[in-house]
Amino acid sequence: MKIDTEMSLPVEEAATLYNAVGWVRYTKDLDKLRRAFDGSTLILAARSDDGVLLGLARVISDGETVCYVQDFLVMPESHRQGVGRALMAELRRRFEQCPFFLLSTDPPGSEEAVKSHPFYRSVGMIPHEEQKLMAFGLPVDR
Repeated sequence: MKIDTEMSLPVEEAATLYNAVGWVRYTKDLDKLRRAFDGSTLILAARSDDGVLLGLARVISDGETVCYVQDFLVMPESHRQGVGRALMAELRRRFEQCPFFLLSTDPPGSEEAVKSHPFYRSVGMIPHEEQKLMAFGLPVDR
Protein backbone atom coordinates (compact mmCIF):
# COMPACT_ATOMS: atom_id res chain seq x y z
CA MET A 1 0.00 0.00 0.00
CA LYS A 2 1.17 3.51 -0.78
CA ILE A 3 -0.14 6.77 0.70
CA ASP A 4 0.56 9.98 -1.14
CA THR A 5 -0.78 13.47 -1.77
CA GLU A 6 -3.23 13.49 -4.68
CA MET A 7 -4.59 17.00 -5.02
CA SER A 8 -5.81 16.24 -8.54
CA LEU A 9 -7.42 12.91 -7.69
CA PRO A 10 -9.89 12.15 -10.50
CA VAL A 11 -13.32 12.96 -9.12
CA GLU A 12 -14.90 10.03 -10.98
CA GLU A 13 -12.49 7.64 -9.25
CA ALA A 14 -13.19 9.23 -5.87
CA ALA A 15 -16.94 8.99 -6.52
CA THR A 16 -16.64 5.19 -6.62
CA LEU A 17 -15.21 5.29 -3.09
CA TYR A 18 -17.80 7.80 -1.81
CA ASN A 19 -20.61 5.65 -3.25
CA ALA A 20 -19.12 2.46 -1.78
CA VAL A 21 -19.34 3.92 1.75
CA GLY A 22 -22.81 5.38 1.14
CA TRP A 23 -21.83 9.05 0.92
CA VAL A 24 -24.06 9.62 -2.11
CA ARG A 25 -24.75 13.23 -1.19
CA TYR A 26 -21.21 13.97 -2.38
CA THR A 27 -21.64 12.23 -5.72
CA LYS A 28 -24.93 13.78 -6.82
CA ASP A 29 -22.96 16.70 -8.28
CA LEU A 30 -19.43 15.77 -9.37
CA ASP A 31 -18.63 19.38 -10.30
CA LYS A 32 -19.36 20.38 -6.71
CA LEU A 33 -17.14 17.54 -5.45
CA ARG A 34 -14.34 18.74 -7.77
CA ARG A 35 -14.68 22.28 -6.35
CA ALA A 36 -14.55 20.82 -2.84
CA PHE A 37 -11.35 18.98 -3.75
CA ASP A 38 -9.92 22.18 -5.27
CA GLY A 39 -10.64 24.06 -2.02
CA SER A 40 -8.97 21.44 0.17
CA THR A 41 -5.67 21.92 1.93
CA LEU A 42 -4.67 18.29 1.44
CA ILE A 43 -6.01 15.14 -0.17
CA LEU A 44 -4.24 11.91 0.74
CA ALA A 45 -4.95 8.74 -1.19
CA ALA A 46 -4.18 5.20 -0.10
CA ARG A 47 -3.62 2.89 -3.04
CA SER A 48 -2.90 -0.79 -3.41
CA ASP A 49 0.37 -1.85 -5.01
CA ASP A 50 -1.46 -2.07 -8.33
CA GLY A 51 -2.90 1.46 -8.02
CA VAL A 52 -6.45 0.75 -6.85
CA LEU A 53 -7.88 3.49 -4.60
CA LEU A 54 -8.42 1.99 -1.14
CA GLY A 55 -9.11 5.11 0.89
CA LEU A 56 -8.75 8.85 1.11
CA ALA A 57 -8.51 11.63 3.63
CA ARG A 58 -9.40 15.22 2.77
CA VAL A 59 -8.30 18.05 5.06
CA ILE A 60 -9.07 21.73 5.51
CA SER A 61 -6.49 23.48 7.68
CA ASP A 62 -4.68 26.71 8.41
CA GLY A 63 -1.59 24.59 8.91
CA GLU A 64 -0.85 25.89 12.40
CA THR A 65 -3.78 25.71 14.78
CA VAL A 66 -6.60 23.72 13.21
CA CYS A 67 -6.70 20.58 11.10
CA TYR A 68 -10.22 19.55 10.17
CA VAL A 69 -10.48 16.12 8.59
CA GLN A 70 -13.35 16.82 6.25
CA ASP A 71 -13.56 13.38 4.61
CA PHE A 72 -12.09 10.09 5.79
CA LEU A 73 -13.14 7.05 3.76
CA VAL A 74 -11.91 3.49 3.28
CA MET A 75 -13.36 0.99 0.83
CA PRO A 76 -15.53 -1.41 2.86
CA GLU A 77 -13.61 -4.45 1.60
CA SER A 78 -10.39 -2.82 2.88
CA HIS A 79 -11.64 -2.24 6.44
CA ARG A 80 -9.47 -3.74 9.17
CA GLN A 81 -6.47 -4.01 6.85
CA GLY A 82 -4.53 -0.99 8.14
CA VAL A 83 -5.63 1.46 5.45
CA GLY A 84 -7.43 3.85 7.80
CA ARG A 85 -4.73 3.57 10.44
CA ALA A 86 -2.02 4.41 7.87
CA LEU A 87 -4.01 7.37 6.52
CA MET A 88 -4.60 8.71 10.03
CA ALA A 89 -0.94 8.27 11.00
CA GLU A 90 0.14 10.27 7.96
CA LEU A 91 -2.39 13.02 8.72
CA ARG A 92 -1.22 13.23 12.33
CA ARG A 93 2.40 13.40 11.20
CA ARG A 94 1.69 16.20 8.71
CA PHE A 95 -0.43 18.22 11.14
CA GLU A 96 1.29 17.45 14.45
CA GLN A 97 1.73 21.20 15.09
CA CYS A 98 -2.06 21.76 15.12
CA PRO A 99 -3.51 21.57 18.65
CA PHE A 100 -7.03 21.24 17.21
CA PHE A 101 -7.12 18.06 15.10
CA LEU A 102 -10.73 17.09 14.62
CA LEU A 103 -13.46 15.59 12.52
CA SER A 104 -17.20 15.12 12.64
CA THR A 105 -18.77 11.69 12.46
CA ASP A 106 -21.95 9.74 13.07
CA PRO A 107 -23.80 9.98 16.41
CA PRO A 108 -23.28 7.37 19.15
CA GLY A 109 -25.43 4.30 18.70
CA SER A 110 -25.81 4.63 14.93
CA GLU A 111 -24.84 1.71 12.74
CA GLU A 112 -21.81 3.55 11.35
CA ALA A 113 -20.69 4.77 14.79
CA VAL A 114 -20.48 1.20 16.05
CA LYS A 115 -17.69 0.71 13.48
CA SER A 116 -16.05 4.12 13.34
CA HIS A 117 -15.98 5.29 16.97
CA PRO A 118 -13.77 2.42 18.21
CA PHE A 119 -11.40 3.10 15.30
CA TYR A 120 -11.13 6.82 16.08
CA ARG A 121 -10.47 6.03 19.74
CA SER A 122 -7.82 3.48 18.75
CA VAL A 123 -5.89 6.19 16.89
CA GLY A 124 -5.99 8.50 19.91
CA MET A 125 -9.02 10.66 19.16
CA ILE A 126 -11.35 11.63 21.99
CA PRO A 127 -14.94 12.89 21.72
CA HIS A 128 -15.39 16.61 22.35
CA GLU A 129 -17.52 16.16 25.45
CA GLU A 130 -14.82 14.03 27.12
CA GLN A 131 -12.44 16.96 26.64
CA LYS A 132 -14.97 19.36 28.17
CA LEU A 133 -15.50 20.90 24.71
CA MET A 134 -18.61 21.33 22.62
CA ALA A 135 -18.94 21.63 18.85
CA PHE A 136 -21.71 23.58 17.12
CA GLY A 137 -22.84 23.72 13.51
CA LEU A 138 -25.67 24.91 11.35
CA PRO A 139 -28.21 22.23 10.40
CA VAL A 140 -26.81 19.98 7.67
CA ASP A 141 -30.13 19.80 5.80
CA ARG A 142 -30.88 23.50 5.64
